[in-house]
Amino acid sequence: MGLTSGPQDRTPQELVTELRGLTDVDWPTVWSGPPRPGQGLDMWCAQFGWTPLSFERVLQVRTETGGEFVLNAPGGSWAPVSAVSHWVWSAGAETAADNPAVLAEAARAWPVYLTAACSALGEPAWEGAWDAEDFPDSVVGAEIADQEVRVEEQDPYRLAYWLPPSSTAPLIVLHIALAVGTAQHDWDGAANLSVQFRPRPVERGAV
Repeated sequence: MGLTSGPQDRTPQELVTELRGLTDVDWPTVWSGPPRPGQGLDMWCAQFGWTPLSFERVLQVRTETGGEFVLNAPGGSWAPVSAVSHWVWSAGAETAADNPAVLAEAARAWPVYLTAACSALGEPAWEGAWDAEDFPDSVVGAEIADQEVRVEEQDPYRLAYWLPPSSTAPLIVLHIALAVGTAQHDWDGAANLSVQFRPRPVERGAV
């Protein structure tokens, strides 16, 4: 019995470094999406200080400061990019009996990483736990989870988001997601903390 950690947990300071390193990124170019593998892809990544790592289905890149980002696009395509995700921290249970310890670790890690993110981004537009009375059903047009499912699964376990400070800046969402069944202790569970960058809805044609 016990807990497992992620393959490469990032420290709070490393999260701060990654967030600050994205300050001057040309996000409209990111949302337009990369070219297919080849010299064009290398040049496209280089303008952001990224190195392409994996090309199957989705593009994974490494930043100059050692972070790994995933560029998500709908339908298995590469463009347009709908979100950029960065995995930060995780805890896993070796058995279902360890799930309460997973939740305790997630509750402990959240304020530490949230404080780090706030030092780079300022105060979030909203922050709270899965059982908050004012937990948002959506973030700027993007649905989060059905309330009944969220309460039953306690997922997202924690969430914070920052609104774009300018027309070209991204919406930033920091959250802890739980593996299905973690809250109910049905089987060995896990908690994963990640940060996601999303285009403003208006940039994708939303009202």
